[in-house]
Amino acid sequence: MKCKYCDKTFPEDDDLVLNYFEHTKINHYELLGDEDKMMHDIREKMIKSKIDHDQFKKEIGDSDLFFNSNDSDTV
Repeated sequence: MKCKYCDKTFPEDDDLVLNYFEHTKINHYELLGDEDKMMHDIREKMIKSKIDHDQFKKEIGDSDLFFNSNDSDTV
């Protein structure tokens, strides 16, 4: 994949989207239009949220179920 703002080419691997995203943020953010900047900022927040969620899952385990004894019928 080639950057649409410069001649940099990115290898087709699992990190392609993140590498392109980071390259755009570092090198071409000021060239983006208002809508593109807004979408870039939203994507950045989504990526950070996913990374935080994955880190949280590593720390507490891989289960998506959390049990709260206050909500349980058996005490």
